[in-house]
Amino acid sequence: MNHLLSIIEPIIQWGITPKLKIENKELILKKSLLSLYQEYLALEGNVATDEKEYPEAPEFNFEKISNTIRSNFPELGFYQMVLDPFDLEKPNNGLGDANDDLSDIIKDLMEVQWRFQNTSETDAIWYFEFIMRNNSEQHLVNFLKTVKDLEEHS
Repeated sequence: MNHLLSIIEPIIQWGITPKLKIENKELILKKSLLSLYQEYLALEGNVATDEKEYPEAPEFNFEKISNTIRSNFPELGFYQMVLDPFDLEKPNNGLGDANDDLSDIIKDLMEVQWRFQNTSETDAIWYFEFIMRNNSEQHLVNFLKTVKDLEEHS
């Protein structure tokens, strides 16, 4: 699963390295996130579990990640979203935050990376599938749509 780590590590950089000097950074980030999503979908829910007991992962500082992302993507911010897209009678809008979406994704990936380095490959892959299914997938989809909408709005 070194391939998964090779996808995760560049994504994490957006949340830990301020003011990265990279051309076409939105396109590069979109490609990385799509590769990440492809890896998740390829698992098809078929992941082994590691029954060993491991120490808890450290707490990764969400605010620091968010501030670093803001330095790399200052244009990211709030957006409107439909909370229940299947309620055609009275659609209910909510407010999302693209910076928050990317911060959540990166924070989750930092724990996956930590697990690769400190537990086992099986545990890391299990956690990756679990966190994508339960949190990061929705943030990823929302983020990609928002970036696309920003491109069309500019």
